[in-house]
Amino acid sequence: MRKKSLYPITMKLLADRKSLAYEIFRSVKPNKGVFIGVCELEGSFLCDNPEHLYNTLTVGERLSVELDETDRLAVKRADGTNLGILPFMDSVLPKMILSRGINIFCYFEAKEFESDMLSIAVSIYCDEY
Repeated sequence: MRKKSLYPITMKLLADRKSLAYEIFRSVKPNKGVFIGVCELEGSFLCDNPEHLYNTLTVGERLSVELDETDRLAVKRADGTNLGILPFMDSVLPKMILSRGINIFCYFEAKEFESDMLSIAVSIYCDEY
């Protein structure tokens, strides 16, 4: 199976075959930086105007990652729009890297909007060190 034909990934692929999603990113290398992981954000459904947000997200959009007031890693657009939080299991390594002063960032990869519920998948990267 040609992994390049599976990029961009879908929410279903990420949910059903997360290890394949990792393999796709390792072989295709679609973004700049050091690949750390890929995951679905938590709390995306809480965004203001999720339908508008769904319609404006594009694959490959670079997103910032920063520690929020609850010590979790929040993912935001360049304009400051909060897209969600990295899940605990997917944020352990990024938090360690961030604590060493190395920049962590994400790229938007996939989206789904069903029953007024927004789901967003991102790939996680850091600057080369």
